[in-house]
Amino acid sequence: MREQAAKLAQATRDLVSYIENNQVYDRLADCGCGLYDSYRTDAFEAVLTAAKTALQEVEALLAQG
Repeated sequence: MREQAAKLAQATRDLVSYIENNQVYDRLADCGCGLYDSYRTDAFEAVLTAAKTALQEVEALLAQG
């Protein structure tokens, strides 16, 4: 079970890192001049924050042995 938790933690870390580093957004707004403004909704930001918090907790538990 420990190995599976470590793999899940790594996958979560990779996913959150990808979202943050590649500027992944969940909404677009038409600026009216032919351009679009992309942004993250509060709900999407909350999910990312929750994932980071849970990841820290799991990594701490895994480190305890």
